[in-house]
Amino acid sequence: MNTQLAAIFGYIDGNLNRFVEELLPLIRQPSISARWEGVEECAGLLAAAMEQVGIRTHLLPMGGKRNPPLVYGEILNPAARKTLLIYGHYDVQPPEPLEAWDSPPFEPTIRNGRIYGRGAADNKGQFFAHLKAIEAICAIAGHLPVNVKLLCDPEEEIGSPSLIEYLPAHPERFAADLAINCDGPTDPTGRPRLCFGNRGNFYVEVNARGANRDLHSGNFGGPVPNPAWRLVEFLSTLRHADGTAAIEGFHDNIVPPTPAEKKMAAAIPFDEKYFKEEYGLTRFAPPDDVAFMEKVMFRPTINICGFASGYGGEGAKTVLPSKATVKIDMRLVVNQDPHDMFQKFQRHVRKHGFDDLDVKMLSFYYPARTPVDHPLAPKIIEAIRQGFEQEPVLYPAMGGSFPGATISAGLGIPLVSIPYATADENNHAPNENLVIDVFRKGIRTTTALLYQLAEGG
Repeated sequence: MNTQLAAIFGYIDGNLNRFVEELLPLIRQPSISARWEGVEECAGLLAAAMEQVGIRTHLLPMGGKRNPPLVYGEILNPAARKTLLIYGHYDVQPPEPLEAWDSPPFEPTIRNGRIYGRGAADNKGQFFAHLKAIEAICAIAGHLPVNVKLLCDPEEEIGSPSLIEYLPAHPERFAADLAINCDGPTDPTGRPRLCFGNRGNFYVEVNARGANRDLHSGNFGGPVPNPAWRLVEFLSTLRHADGTAAIEGFHDNIVPPTPAEKKMAAAIPFDEKYFKEEYGLTRFAPPDDVAFMEKVMFRPTINICGFASGYGGEGAKTVLPSKATVKIDMRLVVNQDPHDMFQKFQRHVRKHGFDDLDVKMLSFYYPARTPVDHPLAPKIIEAIRQGFEQEPVLYPAMGGSFPGATISAGLGIPLVSIPYATADENNHAPNENLVIDVFRKGIRTTTALLYQLAEGG
């Protein structure tokens, strides 16, 4: 480590408490994209925080009904030969169930070295780490060693519908040599994680209707159709007994993992016994002959996210429901197009005689993959080593989804993910939290990455 980088790391440690205090107002501001609650207000707070560290920042309306503001900033060095694009999002998941939180979700609280609050880890805290890295470098060195562009998405938690349209229409503005996304958890072992891709996703809602109102199950049960049973019958057509999709063409044209990706996946530490104990499992879902990591990274899935119909409260209510709704997400792998998959899903509905069901797609993401042997990979790995002072666990892909393909395929920029939150961050759940020391290591990692990219021109 050179002397200047050591001095910057010292600045980070010396100002960490202030950094944490400056993050809290962002967490305090709700920005729930699903309900469009506080999103514009949060955009203004974030833009001000970016300007404060010398980032030239713009709120870019992305069009559509809501015209959501993309928070975009750049800090350029005329002498720099490389450009890093940083992606993040400032919207958050709804905080419910509120009663499950140990402290109010939008009143950030520090306990046992963690910041608790909705958005602390997903993704305000992780994105804020980049701002503090920029501040630290400029405070010690006077300028950044590379150009940096930052974009913060207002709609990631609802599928980034505006960003997916907006970015490819403005490729020059977002051009870069490398893009990073710092979101999600580090490895369960506690080591940092580097991911080279992600699965895609498309999310559908299926509704069934019966009578025009709920009815007495004794007086009307039998002759009156039950929409809940209708959905159960439909759901039973979607999967084979081995867990694979029964939708015609679902697995067509899937690109298998490369030998390098298989080797990387096989090296990921995984304690099956501990995992099952942690999550209260006695077995994994089929197929039984496919490894855990292969299922998560390289196989598509069909998942029931929620099923609602009739009465689900305490005690008994003999009701014949008038409607039923199921929400389904399908994770996609390389070469699966969410629009093509939705068409196949609709054909399946018709083929099996369920034309009476109302089907709509709510959101989608394309899968993305950056080659694991990309020339910049060694520099990224070294930056993580310097920032976390640990060897990273390398993942060919992560199981979750985000608009990575819009950057990697749409803009032609290699993209990797480096999470700055722990495996128990509770993202999307009550008591979401950010470990302050991992936040510190994230700031260090972004700092080191900027210098690594500058080396060698």
